[in-house]
Amino acid sequence: MKQRNMLKMTKAQLEQQLEEARDMQRRLKRTLNLALQDLSTISEKQREDIPDIKPASEAYEAIKRAQVEFDNNVTEPGGGGDSSRISFYIKSTSALGWTWEADYTKNGSFSWCGAFAAYCYTNLNFNIRQKIFPSCYRLFNSWYNTSRRASEICIGDIVTVYTSEEQSPHYGNHIVLALSLIDENGDFETIEGNAKGYGPNGDWREGVSRRTRNIKNVACIYRPLDGDFDE
Repeated sequence: MKQRNMLKMTKAQLEQQLEEARDMQRRLKRTLNLALQDLSTISEKQREDIPDIKPASEAYEAIKRAQVEFDNNVTEPGGGGDSSRISFYIKSTSALGWTWEADYTKNGSFSWCGAFAAYCYTNLNFNIRQKIFPSCYRLFNSWYNTSRRASEICIGDIVTVYTSEEQSPHYGNHIVLALSLIDENGDFETIEGNAKGYGPNGDWREGVSRRTRNIKNVACIYRPLDGDFDE
C-alpha cells in the first residue's frame, strides 16, 4: 500500500520526503555522536576507577636483585655455580633471616624458594620476610584473605604455583617471581630460586633459574602493600 501511495506522489512531494529523511539522518547522526562522547567520558571515569596494576618501584627493585643473582649463576651444591649464596638467602637478615639454620650444603635440605624471594624483596619489613615468606602455606595463611591477593599477574608479583599435575595443596608448593604479564597462551616468565630451569648460560640446571609458567598452574598471586615496606 505504501509503495502504491508513493507512486501517486508528485516529484516535489518526493523531494520533500527525501529531504525530511536526510534531515532525520542528520539528527540521528548528531545523537549518535553525542552518545559516543558520553560513552567516552564514562570510559575515562571507569579507567580512573580501575586499580593500577603497573609494577611499583619496589617490584622493579626486587626483579633487579633477582636478575643479579641469576647472572651470578647461583646453583645447588655441585651444580657448577655459586651455592654459597643459598645459605645467605636463608640466614641473612637481609633475606629470610633464619639465623639458626645450618649452612646449606646439600640439595634438598631446605626449601629455599621463599628465602630467595625474601632476599629480592629485602626492603619489606623483616617480620614479613622472616615469618611469611618461608612457605606457600604461610603466604596463604597471612595474605590470601587480604588486599595483597591479586587477581592478575603483574611484573614483580609473588606467585605460588603447583609443580605437579595433582595441584595440591591448594595454596601451592613453590614460590616464584613474575617477570612478565600473561600472554595470549596463558604463559608468563618467571625468575625463581630452588628451581630447575635455565641458567645465565642457557643450560638447564637447578638453582636460581628462569622459566616459563602457565596460569593454569598458578595457585595464588600476591602483591605487597605500600605499608609492608620499611621507610
